[in-house]
Amino acid sequence: MDRPKKTPLNHEWRSTDDGTLTLFSMNYQESCHSTAGAKNETQFHYIEGCSIVETYKTRDSFTLLEVGFGTGLGLELTVQALRDQSTKPARLISTEIDESLVEFLIAESSFPYLKNLQKNGYYYQGKFEQFEIIILVGDARKTVPQFFSENNILIDAIYQDAFSPRRNPDLWTVEWFSDLKKISHQEVKLSTYSSSSSMRKSLVESGWKITKGPKFGEKRSSTRATLQGTSHQEILDHLARSPVSAITDATCAEFKNGNTNDKK
Repeated sequence: MDRPKKTPLNHEWRSTDDGTLTLFSMNYQESCHSTAGAKNETQFHYIEGCSIVETYKTRDSFTLLEVGFGTGLGLELTVQALRDQSTKPARLISTEIDESLVEFLIAESSFPYLKNLQKNGYYYQGKFEQFEIIILVGDARKTVPQFFSENNILIDAIYQDAFSPRRNPDLWTVEWFSDLKKISHQEVKLSTYSSSSSMRKSLVESGWKITKGPKFGEKRSSTRATLQGTSHQEILDHLARSPVSAITDATCAEFKNGNTNDKK
């Protein structure tokens, strides 16, 4: 992604180690990507972590949910990964709480898939080649259940790429992962950069099966989850020893206030 001449409100452009850009959010006091490399992290955790190409090629229909639109790089790399694999339709859905950021990237970004997006109520929607692009604007805890209740579709892959549990715990709770479970295909794959024990307990308590994903950058590991199979026993044993609790809607304020030592 080329650096736009302008900068979106409440953000700063920052370079990462692989030469690609990320945005630092003033509101959340975090970058949208690892400083070890925005493109490499996205490829590593999400394109590969969710086996996007294999899933797309083997499903009759394909729906992706990206939790955290950010710079738009996740959807861009997904389009690049899938466009030459098949001409079958794919629905790529992303969430973004900051509508001004979506408007900025539609106007300023070089990503071609953003150029024909039009607002339709609480989301932006458009077509690019075989892809239907949808960006849900506002609180994802509200927009995701609303959209999927209005549309008879199931999620095949989830990029759980929200700001960290410390900064944005509402998108890492038992209730959130329970909501995602209800609207997911039984063979869904979820991948996230986070290895937080509290977050992993949230996944387990909401019925997800978790495994340890590879490390990227400075993080010790990542997390991948499915609805089938079993969790890695090593992780379950570690969680049983951990004194931290799962994140719930009731404990979000405590997590934000720093009353836990588990925030990765």
